[in-house]
Parts: sequence; C-alpha cells; structure tokens
Amino acid sequence: MMLGFWLCLTAILLLGMSYFFFYQAKGILRIKQLMEIKSTYATRTTGPKRMVVGGSDVLYSFDTDRVGRETSMPTVNFGVNVGLGMGFLLDMAREQAESSDDIVLCLAYSLYYKPAYDVFAYEYYRMYDKRKLNRFTWKQQAYYFIGNVKLNMGYKQKQFDIAESGAYINVSGALLPDEKDKSLQFPAHFTKTEAVLALEAFCEECKRKNIRVRITYPSTLGFDVYHESAYLAELTAYLHENYEVIGEPKNYFVPKTAIFNSVYHVNSIGQQERTERFIEELTERK
Repeated sequence: MMLGFWLCLTAILLLGMSYFFFYQAKGILRIKQLMEIKSTYATRTTGPKRMVVGGSDVLYSFDTDRVGRETSMPTVNFGVNVGLGMGFLLDMAREQAESSDDIVLCLAYSLYYKPAYDVFAYEYYRMYDKRKLNRFTWKQQAYYFIGNVKLNMGYKQKQFDIAESGAYINVSGALLPDEKDKSLQFPAHFTKTEAVLALEAFCEECKRKNIRVRITYPSTLGFDVYHESAYLAELTAYLHENYEVIGEPKNYFVPKTAIFNSVYHVNSIGQQERTERFIEELTERK
C-alpha cells in the first residue's frame, strides 16, 4: 500500500514538474502571437502613434486600421486578454509607448477589481519569464497552476481575420450561448485595489514622459441592472475625477444583435458602431 502511494505521488510530482518547465499552453501561445503582431506594427510606425489597450473586448471592438486612416494617426489595437490582469496590460503598453504617443485605455470592468497580475499572467511568465513569478505568493502560484491546467484541458482555439494593426475583423454572427446571456457581477462598492494603484502609477509615469492617457469604457451587452449599480456609479465618479475620460458606461451598452459569443465580444455590427463612435470622439477631443 505504502509503495503504491509513494509511486503515485512521485508520478504526480514528475508530471507537475514536466508541465511547469515544458508545457506550451495553446492559449498563451495565441496571446504571444497577438502581442507580436501588435508590437511589430507599433515598431514600424513613424512619429506619434495611438494605442488602444485592454482585454479581448478591445480586440473585437475597434477597427484600428480604420481609426488610423480617418484620424491621420497610426493606431494599434493592443487588446489581448482580460485574464492577464491590469498590471500585465499596462506593462505591455509601457514597453511600446514613447513621448508624444496617445494611449486610450479601454478597460473591462473586472480589471479594476481583479488581481493586477491574474491567471494568464502567471501562465505567460511560467512559459516565457519565470523570474517574474515572484510577483505571486506561493499560495497564488499553486492556485493559478491548478487553474491553468484545468483551463488548458478545455481550451479551443478561435481563428479570426486579424488586421495589420492587431484588431479582429470580419467577425460575423450572433452566437451568444444562453448560459452567457447574463449580467456581469460587480462588487458592492468601488475601492482602490492593487490594480487601481497600478493604473495610477502608470498614468503618472506617462505624464512625466509626455504621453497622453485617456480612459474609456468597454462595449458590453446591456442589462437594466447596470443603471442601478452602485459600483459602476462609484467607478465612473472616480475615473472622471482623476483622469481624462471618454464617454460613460451607458454609451457603450449594446443590444444582443451586436454581440458575437460573449457579453464583451462584439461582432462586425458592434465593431462598426463602436469604431465610428470612437472616431467621432477622437475628432471632438483633439
């Protein structure tokens, strides 16, 4: 009995070590590919550029090729994945930003209250930069390790056309499953989390470097309950008091006909509407 126990334990440890050091998660490989497309485009631009930064909602919402053409400023879609966390996304923008650039942060609501470095940041660092795993406690590392193993087992790769500037394009259809057709769940009240403090530090750094930073809100499927949310009201008040802000949450609540497969993922209809509105907002706020 004891021999069997130790053999089983040894096998589990070996499998865990093999995963930790060698496993290449398909979802993170996709994130890496997207980041390289966006970084390559950003590096090729000359003069001031605009970066729209956020999670996958940005990836779906903004036709940045069109934004760049119609505003006469190269515009990069730096939408990646909300599961990376606020800190990771801001680090990504920090690496590409230069003096006189224009950064528009379109942040999914969960980024403000979830960990600054979240589940996919752990997996990205495990694969590409293990030294940065010291950003996580041992308890967090164990939690994210197990969480990523489960997520990787059920991962399904989505393939979409990607514009030169890094946006998804030609995303047609309305495929929101019933189990995802529900409102987002917010905390009862807004508080300054680690992620919010990272945002404040990032904006102060950009100010010193002559980089303009503005914040806007994500496109998401609208629900009546949002109009009564204390959290959204308090978040909006905080942002308008401390940053240059474009719009209000209610401006970007969309109908189901504009939604693809998630409350945060718009289809081509939603992208066209958001892109046209964004161009108007940029033109009004030069």
